[in-house]
Order: sequence, then C-alpha cells, then structure tokens
Amino acid sequence: MKTWLLAATALAGGIVVPTGVFAQTTPAPKAPVVTAATTAAADDASAETLIVTGSRIRRPNSESTVPIVSISGDEFFQTGAISVGDTLNDLPQLRNTYSQQNSTRFLGTRGLNLLDLRGLGTQRTLVLVNGRRHVAGDILVNGVSPDVNTFPTDLIERTDIITGGNSSIYGSDAIAGGGNFVLKQDFEGVSVRGQSGISKFGDAANQYLSAVVGKNFADGRGNVAVNVEYAHQDRYFGSNRPNLRQNDAFVVVQSDPAGSPNGSDGIPDREFFRDIRSATIASGGRVSIFQAAANPVCGADVNRAAFTCGLLFQPNGSLAAQSGQRVGLGPNGSYIGGNGYRNGRDTNLLALQPDLDRISVNLIGHFEISPAFVPFIEAKYVRSDAFGSVSGPLFTQGTTISDAQQRERPRVDNPYLTTDARNTLTQQLLATPVNANTGGALSAAALTTQRNNINNGSFRFNLQRNWEELGIRDEEIRRETYRAVVGVRGDFNDDWNYEISANYGEHREGNRIRSNINTQRFLLAIDSVRSPTSGAIVCRSQVDAATAGTDRAGNAANLARDVAGCVPLNPFGDGSVSPAALDYLTINSAATGKITQFVGSGFMAGDTSDWFELPGGAVGFAIGGEYRRETNAYDLDDLTQAGYAFYNAIPQFTAPAFEVKEAFAEISLPLLKDVPFFQELTLTGSGRVSGYNNNAGTVWTYAGGIDWSPIRDLRFRAAYSKAIRAPTLSDLFSAQSQNFAPAPNDPCSSRNLATGSATRAANCTAAGRPANYDFVYTSSLEIISGGNPTLTQETSRSITVGGVFAPEKIPGLSLSVDYYDIKVDDVITSVSAQQILNSCYDAADLNNVFCNLIQRAGSGGGPRGEQQFRVLEGTLLSSTLNFAKLTARGIDTQLSYRHSFDWGS
Repeated sequence: MKTWLLAATALAGGIVVPTGVFAQTTPAPKAPVVTAATTAAADDASAETLIVTGSRIRRPNSESTVPIVSISGDEFFQTGAISVGDTLNDLPQLRNTYSQQNSTRFLGTRGLNLLDLRGLGTQRTLVLVNGRRHVAGDILVNGVSPDVNTFPTDLIERTDIITGGNSSIYGSDAIAGGGNFVLKQDFEGVSVRGQSGISKFGDAANQYLSAVVGKNFADGRGNVAVNVEYAHQDRYFGSNRPNLRQNDAFVVVQSDPAGSPNGSDGIPDREFFRDIRSATIASGGRVSIFQAAANPVCGADVNRAAFTCGLLFQPNGSLAAQSGQRVGLGPNGSYIGGNGYRNGRDTNLLALQPDLDRISVNLIGHFEISPAFVPFIEAKYVRSDAFGSVSGPLFTQGTTISDAQQRERPRVDNPYLTTDARNTLTQQLLATPVNANTGGALSAAALTTQRNNINNGSFRFNLQRNWEELGIRDEEIRRETYRAVVGVRGDFNDDWNYEISANYGEHREGNRIRSNINTQRFLLAIDSVRSPTSGAIVCRSQVDAATAGTDRAGNAANLARDVAGCVPLNPFGDGSVSPAALDYLTINSAATGKITQFVGSGFMAGDTSDWFELPGGAVGFAIGGEYRRETNAYDLDDLTQAGYAFYNAIPQFTAPAFEVKEAFAEISLPLLKDVPFFQELTLTGSGRVSGYNNNAGTVWTYAGGIDWSPIRDLRFRAAYSKAIRAPTLSDLFSAQSQNFAPAPNDPCSSRNLATGSATRAANCTAAGRPANYDFVYTSSLEIISGGNPTLTQETSRSITVGGVFAPEKIPGLSLSVDYYDIKVDDVITSVSAQQILNSCYDAADLNNVFCNLIQRAGSGGGPRGEQQFRVLEGTLLSSTLNFAKLTARGIDTQLSYRHSFDWGS
C-alpha cells in the first residue's frame, strides 16, 4: 500500500526542481521515534491522517508541528543504488556533502555517507536509529556523524527527515534537524534479495545480496530477526565519461575595476570554455617562463599583464612550447586546447566513486514478559573496505616540498637534462628580466647574479610536475562498526509508557596509504650530478655531503642511511622514473582511528486522562534523562607524523573523554477540539538542561509549537526552538598539524589591492608590501590547522511556519507548505586561509586577530625560496573558532495523493 509523496524545496533566491520519493503506511510504533507516516487508511471514509511527531509523547491521530518527510525501506532498492545515503540525498532537504559520489574529496573519507540537512554541515544533523543515537562512522571529518552505509538496508522500515532544532528532544547536534531510521520490529519469515547493475559506459558495476530471517514465538509475544548483507561497488573515473574527460568550465577573464557602479562595469567577468588545459603543471614536467609586461611574447590579458610562456618536457626529454589559446588573467591563466595537461582527467586522477565492499550482520529482538516489561536488544557488526584516491600523486611546483637549499628545483646543469633542452631552457631564462622563478622584479645586481648562475649551471628552476609515474596515493580503508543496545520498555496504567536502555557503539578504522612518497628521499634523489670518479649519474649528496641538508625529524642516522641508499631520479618527461628510483622513494603510510560511544537513557511518558482533561483532551507529558560518553583517537605512522611522507603530518590524537548529563521534559496541551473555528488547538513545549564536561558547561534548550485547525480541511502549524551543538572532541583537541589550502589570492598583490576594503592598500603598505609586489600563487599554500580547547557551544534559533490542506471531498490528497528559518550563532568553523588574509588587510588597521595568524617573508625572502613579502609556507594558522553565523531559510512543499483501486493502491 503506497502513496506518492512529492517533495520540493524553494530556497531563498531560487527554486529546486521537485524530487519524487515514496512513503508507506505504518502503524503507530510502540517505541518513541521521530516519524511521519503521512498516509491515510484506504478503507476509512474520513481519510484520517496518522502522524507520530518528533516527540516522546504518543500522539496518534494528530499531526506534527514541523515538516517531516518519510521514505519507506523498499524505496532504497528502487533506485538501483546500494547505499542508503545516495537515495536520501535525492531529497531536496539534504545536501550531497558526503555520498558515494562525493566521498573522495578529503583524506580518510572515501566510502563515507554522512547526512547534511539544509547544507548546515554533517555535524549539525542528528542521526538516530529507532530514536537513539548511533556511534560515529568517521574520525577525520568531525568524529560525530554516523555513516548511514552501516545501517541494515533490508531491516529499515522507513526513514524520517525532520526539520528544525531538536536539541530539546534529543540533545546536541540537532541544529538543522535530524534523520531517524526506524527498523522493522516484528519480521517473520525468510526474505532473500539480490541485485546487480552496471552503467551504460560499462563501468560502475554494483552487486547487493541480503537475507533476513525472522521468527515470532511465544504466541507472538517475542520476535527475533537476523539480517546479513553484502554489497560491492566498483570504482570508476571521469576518464570514462565523455563530459568529464576534458575540463569544460567558466574562466575569469577580467576583474571589475575599482569604483565600478554597483560593483560591476557591465562586462562579463567569466566566459565558458571547453577543453581547458593547465598553465601551471604537467605530468611530464613544465617550466613557466615569465615575460616582461612591456613586451609579452606569449600574449597578455585584458589588463595588459603578460602571460607566462610554457615549456613542456616530452617523453624523450626534449622541450616543446606549450600550444593553445590563452585565456584568463596573467601571469597564469589557462590554455584552451593545444598540447598541455588536462589535469589528469584523461587518466585515473578524477575518481568519481571509490571501490567499496561492505558486510553487515544485524540482530534485533524483543520478548514481552508482560505489557509493562518488554526487554529488547539490537546488535550489529559492519565491516566496510573502501579503496580509492583523492590526493593524486606527488606534485612539485617550486615550493611544494622544498627546503632551505631549494632542492625541489632541479639545476640547469642536471645531468639528465639533454643538451638541446638545456640550451632551449637557458636561452629562455636569460631573456627574462625578472626573477625567473616567480616573475618578481630583481635589482640590477640580483639580475646579474641570476644570469651568471644560469650560465654556470648552478641556477635552480621551477619544475612543475604531477608525478603520476610515482603512483596515485590510493587510500585503502577498513572500517569496522560494533553496536549493541539493550533495554526494557513497557506500557502501564493504560496510557503510560517508559523505556530504559544502554547503548554502546565502537568504530575502528585502519587506513593504508599506497604509493606515498618519502619527501626527504625525493629531495635527495632529484638533486643529481655526475660522479667525478666514475662519470655515472649519482645523487649530489653522495658526492658533496654538505648538500644533504638536515634530517626532517632531526635523526642524523636516518639521513645518513637515506644518502647511502640514494637512487638518482630523472625528473624530465613521462617515463623518466626508473624502477629502482620508484622503489627507493615509495613508502606505504598507515593510520588507525577509534571512536567509542556509550549512552544510558530513560524516559517515561503518558497523559492526564485519569486525573483531568482540557477541553481538547488529556495533557500529554514526558520526562527523562540521559548520560553520554564519547572518546576519539587517531594515530598515523611515525614516518608520516615526522613529516617524511607526502601526506599531511597529522599528529597522534587522543582526546579527553567527552561527557554530558541531561534531563528533559515535554508537554502537550490540547486546548480546544471540535468547536467552531477550532477543530483543534494544541500547544506543545519541551526543554532540556545539559551539563558538559567542557567549556560549554550547563546549557538550556527549549522548543514550543502550536497547531490550529479552523476547519477539518485546513491546519496551520508553527514552531520555535533553541538548539545547541557542543564542540566535538575533534573541534577541541585535534593537534595543530600540517594542512594545505587551495591557492589563495594574496590581497596585497597589485591585481587585488582594489578588490577589497578602502583600507586594504594602506594596510598592505603598513605591513611592508614592496611597491611592485604582485605575487600569484601557482600551487596550494601549506598551512597549520587544528583544534581549539577554548571553544564554546553553537546556538541556533529556528522557526517553521506552515499549513496542511487535506480536503475531505478528495480523500487521500494532502498538500503542505512550510517556511523555515534557521540561524546559528557562534558557529564553530575553521576560518580559511583566504578569509584570514582578507580579514587581516580589510580591517580598519593591522591591529586585529587575523593578522596575528600570518607570517610573511622579509626583504631577503623566505627559507624555502619564497620571494620578499610572500606568506611563508607552513606558518599561516587556521584553527577552529566560534566565528560568525550560518543561516538557512526556504520553503518546503509536500504533495501526496493516495487512492485505492480494485487492483491495488
């Protein structure tokens, strides 16, 4: 018996196309859950709607004060997807932040499926199973979001998505609302299900096999069911998709000049191009030659800023000029077509989905000793293996992994450089009247020194290369989830009920990073020379010990071993890496993580029908308490932690336990019923007090709502809530560690001075900006990120106002329209490198918190070859802060119609 439920969301500023889902009729559950089975009884002429709200008070034959969308378990199989989250993410209420198609964006996240309601962040969406919390499924994202892939697909009765702050009902994290997965309680029989599919491109194959065995016993007073599932999906890549194997996108071709009316000069700043090729990197190696703006040999942008010239190393080691149409803004811009690099889109660098294997075993059961005493149990074990890449291979662009000796940059006299390539390169470099590596201006004396070094072969030049030959840094992650819930529930006194439960969950993960590169060995291997005795090409450090530098972790013995075993690396052209060099450079990094969660909770609910009733009926109430304790731990192998590997050097992380003690209460006041203009008038309220063992301390949350039906066909509803999210263990205690930010726009570069506040130029000058400074980042910026133990809780206030129209003359038809507005204050977030830079120089003066997070190079440059005034690599601090606000507002519309025919419904 199914109905169609069409869900659409109208966001502020635009309309989202409606998405079709289903809903299935269900009886009022005995356990308190967040549900909304929005259907009508087929044989009931009044088409009475049954809704159970996000509440612990049972309210059959009434309706929710906030919009809820419900999806039946069967619908997860109708899409062909094997992941629950991929189906849920089709709902407009959820953003596709972490799904199977979007789980390869960050380190350690492939294979995850985390729900993100209203786009407010996965950490602000509370996910429940049968109304109870579930242990988190990740360690590096936030350490609190459950992986919905671990939920037993064939045991799901339905999934309910509820909007609005629900912290007063279920505690922290329900800022945006929540999702509740309701499991089948009385399954009897044997069910076997299997499916397999493959894309029309011959890839992305998946298989799913499930068996459920259930049995009622003791005259139906008891039930036990066991579910075993296996799911597999193949990974696939953009290179097998005609629309993705090349880069088609908008390119910034001009910026509006300062003083333009309304911030625009009326000329489009972006144009759409097809087959965009990189102007900053190549798989075989690229050299950017900076040109004088007065005489740009390789073209100039609309502002007459010169583009760089590009030289590409060929497989035989020769150099060829990069071809194609130049577009964008100098000095980099882009190439359209030509012989340049497609950023790996025609190889396996654009991973659309990881390889995933999942095995799940679930047990659910209960036994009614008496209606007032029903012990129950839920238990599960899930193992998932995810394999795929997001990081890509090692890349070098001049300062990516460089040290004080700048060995990342090959010398002009490198013995692997062919005579013709050396001649071409030196001719181009000698013709450059600027810093050949950065394009910055040089004094006459410095320019003379640069030219002398080019002539004698000691000059080091930027080689921009994506080292696909060294292997793609694939992550092979095994996650294991254990969870058990035991408790007792029951009904007594006719209309009272209770539940007491203990809930323990544990998540373990191990991550093996394949084809990672030892960066210390890389710097030794790429700096090669001919042996003065044998004439063979060897590592320079084996001939001149002074060029070996210092060990990354201060271990002189380790550096000596690396020098002794050094294998020289040919950096020029695809196919240049020897097997011996690959073996010398490659290491397999490993990481482990663990999360534990214990929740002890209990509540009692009922009504006052035995004592008194209001004109609309008996007063409903619920009271209860909860204790929760969580731990997080993460450990990366010693080599990677010490900074040897081309992988974030994340320190070991073991946080103090997170604990919270809570008490809560709810009330439902039916003021009027079945009188003119007041077919129903009900007020609801809830409150919770929570005591945290961190800076959040003691906090209160509350919610109130009103339901008013002036006539039977029409009902209005409104709700207001205050919700909180306490800082997670990761927010508070993750150690300051290496990270990388996308290439920022330096606000103090000449091209950006007029794009900020009126004080930007003066602040940059006061900070020591050289008059001709116009640096442009060509690669990501190394930063430092981590937690902040001084964080306090986020606070949100949400309002939902709407109505439901269900005309009696058209039984089975229901239309609801609801406006929601969610505002979050003191948002816990990591301020991006770009925000820090802009906020520093756009302030009234330099005396602000953001400028204290930035370190710049002095007049002599930086230790890694950074030019004067540039932000020093590895110094900008981007940690978590209670910062600014988040807002989400829009309109939800749900339309459902259900009708019975002779052949079905």
